[in-house]
Amino acid sequence: MLKVSELRFAYGEEKILDRVSFTVQRGERLCISGPSGRGKTTLLRLILGLEKPDEGKIEKEKGLRIAAVFQEDVLLPWYTALENVAAVGGKEKARALLGSMGLENAADKYPAELSGGMKRRVALCRAFAFGGDLLLLDEGFKGLDDELKFGIMEMIKKDYADKGVIFTSHDKTEIDALATKILFLDQ
Repeated sequence: MLKVSELRFAYGEEKILDRVSFTVQRGERLCISGPSGRGKTTLLRLILGLEKPDEGKIEKEKGLRIAAVFQEDVLLPWYTALENVAAVGGKEKARALLGSMGLENAADKYPAELSGGMKRRVALCRAFAFGGDLLLLDEGFKGLDDELKFGIMEMIKKDYADKGVIFTSHDKTEIDALATKILFLDQ
C-alpha cells in the first residue's frame, strides 16, 4: 500500500528526517512516535505530497486515496458542522457520522460555536466520510476524553480493518490501544 525508503528532509540547514524507511500494508496501523520536533508531522506532510523529500522515495499503491486529520482541525468556518462533513461524503452519511460521535445536536453549528473537542470530532467525521484507503491522523485524538477516544479507536479498527492507518501520538495508551506497528523518530 505505502512504502517509504531512505527518506531525508531538512528545513534549510536543520535536518528533520534522516534515512527513514517503513511500509504500511492493508490492515496495519502504524504509530509514529517520538519527542516533539522530530519530524512526525513533516513525515505525514511528505506522504500527502504537501512537502517534497530531499532524498528517498515514497511509493504509493496506484490509485491510493488518503484521508487526513491534521493537528489543526482545518474546518471551513463558513460551513456548519454538517456541511463540513457533507462536503466530502453527502448529507446522509454526514448526519450518521455526526450522530455516531454524539454531535447530532451540533450539526447546524459553525466551527466558531464548537468547543475544541467538538471541532476535533467534526474533523474526524469528515475524514471518515471521505473514506479512502489510508487514514492519516496527526495527534488525531487530542482534546477528546478517554471514553470518546477509545470509542473512536474501535470505529477505526472496524472501519479500517482492510485499509491502512498512520497516526502520530505521544500517548502510550493510544499507542497500545491502536497500533499494530510503531516507528519511533528520535534523531
